[in-house]
Formats: sequence, C-alpha cells, structure tokens
Amino acid sequence: MDQLSMLRAFVAAARYQSFSKAAESLNVTTGSVSKAIAKLEECIQTRLLLRTTRSVSLTEAAQTYYHSCCRLLEELDEANRRITREREVDGGKLRLIVHPMLMSETFSRLVRGYHAIAPNVNLIVSVQEGAANLYDGRFDMAILPPHLVEQSAVIRRTLSKSQRIFVAAPAYLKQFGVPQSAADLTHHFLLLDASLRKKGVDVVDLLESETRVTVSPMSSMDGNEILLRTAALLGAGVAALPESMVREDIEACQLTHILPRCTTFDSKVEICLFYSHREMLPARLRTFVDYCTQFFRSSTQCGVKDAATLLPEKGYREDYDWRPSPLEAVGQ
Repeated sequence: MDQLSMLRAFVAAARYQSFSKAAESLNVTTGSVSKAIAKLEECIQTRLLLRTTRSVSLTEAAQTYYHSCCRLLEELDEANRRITREREVDGGKLRLIVHPMLMSETFSRLVRGYHAIAPNVNLIVSVQEGAANLYDGRFDMAILPPHLVEQSAVIRRTLSKSQRIFVAAPAYLKQFGVPQSAADLTHHFLLLDASLRKKGVDVVDLLESETRVTVSPMSSMDGNEILLRTAALLGAGVAALPESMVREDIEACQLTHILPRCTTFDSKVEICLFYSHREMLPARLRTFVDYCTQFFRSSTQCGVKDAATLLPEKGYREDYDWRPSPLEAVGQ
C-alpha cells in the first residue's frame, strides 16, 4: 500500500471521526481504512488514533501531524486540479512546423479558422523544408511530407495528396509560346525541384500519357516550391508544382495549367499531420487535430472557405489515415 493512500485514510478517519464514514468518502471498505491507518502507524512508529466502539479521535502526538497531512494533501489536490484545468482550457502554446509548399491563402484560412475556435492559444508557426524531430521539445506538431518526419512512433494523418502539374504565367506563354508536348519543353526555361533533375546531367525524365520522355531543357532553375512558384508568377519559365499549391493562382489567371497529360515521375505530393502522442493530448493540440483534419477533409465536400468555419468535433478520431486530396479545393 502506498503512503499517499495511507495518509488519505488517516486524514479522512480523523476528519469524520469514523472509519465507516471515512471509507464511504474514499469509496473503499472500512477494513481497507483500518488496515491503511495501522500500516501508517507502523511506518512512523507512532499511535495516531484513539479507537473506541463509539468514536475515533486523534492522539495528542498526532495533532500537528494531522494538520501537516491536511496541507500536503490539499496542495497535491490543487496541483492536480490546476494541471487538469490547463489541459481542458484552450490556452498555452502550440508550436507547429509546416512545409513551405503550404504557404498559401488556404493555410491562412486554416490559421484564421483555428484562431476563431481557440482564441487563447498562442500558435507559433515555423516554416522549413528540413526534417523535423517531434521528440526534441521544439515542436508539438508538424504538417510535412512523410519523408521529412523520421520517427516511426509518431502519429500520422494524411491531409492532402496532390499531383505535380506544369504551369506558366500567361505573359511567359505569350512571349515564348505554349508547349504542346513534353518534347517542346526543350525550348523552354524549366523551373524544377532539384530532386527531379538527373544527377550529373542536365536532363529530366517526365511522363507523358504514361510514356517516359527524357527532356533536355534550354535552361533551367531548381529550388524549393516557394521559390519556383514565385519565379513562375514573375514569368521566368515553366514550373512543375503541386496542383494544390497553384490552384488559386490558376483560378486567378496568374498561372496557366499546360501539358495536362504530362507530369513528373514523383507526381504524387503527400502532406501529413504528425504529432508524437495519441493519448492525453492537451486541449489546444486535440482541438487542432480535430479542426485540421476536418478542414482538409471537408474542403472537397463544401469548399475550403466553408471548411474554415467548421467547429471541431468533441474528442478526436484515429480511425482514418487518408483523406481525398483536400487541398485540391483551394480557392473554391
């Protein structure tokens, strides 16, 4: 029997001056209370209670000890209540790391929507391309491609699956012409993810109607998705970017989707929500998990703008791991 249980039995018996009433308040048997107090007296080698057939009272030696035990248990109970309140109140910090490709109006709506339902949470967003470690204490959650989160024990939920498409600014296409096939890209300036270029050679393997095509572009530039999108918007060339990332630009006529039958070999771009623990999530994290998954899932059903106003469901569910290309509704 642990000492905390013995102290609670002693304080209850002294307070109610009855073993049976103490047992009732602790939801245990009278014998358990008697046994706990006897064990405590044995541990401290001091008689604590005077027992008669009609009453229970403190011994003279136990008076000060009783008050000390009361203060100790009150402080412990208050600490337990405080940490419980902190977990149930949407407050505190939520440190989130996200991939650059998410930086769009859609992500802004996600942040605004979450802030509307959790206004007291201090959301701290870090944008980076590198791998994230959710166990080093720097971040609570991550929204990243799967290969950038190395821990096998983290919880993963797929938010978006999007295909890379070719886009270019209308001004660029007006000046240099619209390529009609993958082979035509040899006469254009390509804006590509560095991983798409063959090592040691200036050629790129593409898929056109499921057929492999090797292209040697006139000129090219590689970089991250944010850099390539910016360059494409400025009319620098033809970019291969996730459809989810450029959907708003296409609908605003700032970029034009070209070569609809062409894509890259790693055409599927997956974005997932990661967090380190499944159980006992603080309210601010649990609320974000609920809201984020509903936001992306609902975007294909009612549009991203409507999804941003959804309230989170109570609790969170682990019964799904894939959601149908939610970001594909960007701008709807």
